[in-house]
Amino acid sequence: MNRLRVIFAIFKKDLRQTLRYSTWYINLIIWPLIMPLMYILSAVGMGGNDSESMAIFESATGSDNVVSYIVIGTMVWMAVNMIMWSFGNYLRNEQNKGTLESTWLCPINRFDILIGGGLISMLMLIFQAVISVLEYKLIYGITFTGNILEWIVLFLIIMPATFGIGMLFASLILWLKQANATINVIRGAVMILCGISFPITVMPNSLQFLSKLLPFTHGIEAARTVMVTGGNLVTASKSIMICLVQGVIILILGRIAFGFTERKVREVGSLERF
Repeated sequence: MNRLRVIFAIFKKDLRQTLRYSTWYINLIIWPLIMPLMYILSAVGMGGNDSESMAIFESATGSDNVVSYIVIGTMVWMAVNMIMWSFGNYLRNEQNKGTLESTWLCPINRFDILIGGGLISMLMLIFQAVISVLEYKLIYGITFTGNILEWIVLFLIIMPATFGIGMLFASLILWLKQANATINVIRGAVMILCGISFPITVMPNSLQFLSKLLPFTHGIEAARTVMVTGGNLVTASKSIMICLVQGVIILILGRIAFGFTERKVREVGSLERF
């Protein structure tokens, strides 16, 4: 019960800060519209009106809807991007604000600090996902297949990997100190390897191997199966299971990384170093 009180207190504090700076909402509304455009316009420009290029795309992806195919990958990439910048940067932001040391010294389970910070990131992620689906349906005119329950399941299966990555970054960035460069490298790797705008089968075998080691690749594949090509959770079950298993592994690694950080902080006393 005490741990729940700590988690809720951290969440309540972060929620007040988020509501206080309401320009966050503008970002969450505009970015889902802007992000897929560069990929969509590039695809339309390169494909043109050539029916042969569309036939090749359909044979590689199982769908002739280029826009829907791209926005699904972009939605997952935006989720990973948001978690890395918010949750993954959480402890570092608290350190920069000067509140981490006093919070860290409290007689609480320090992992609860990270859980509380993760809840506000989860809330923002849900808000962005809902806004994205609505905007793509109303503005882009996209019709997604499947039902809301299946969409929720697809959202949930990506969460372990997403927050596992965030947990790893939240722990390790306290030592790396420079979050921007690290996050840009990782999100660039996700952008290329996970096939957010193209099927991974067009990549060399070596890159396909690396791609299949990332849970987001399988999460995107499962989402496209259900929301674009008209499949269901059963037909996407293989991708779902792989995404879940890999996500849980990353989540465990994130918890281990936090434990390592906690021990090092106690031994070295480096929270005050910037």
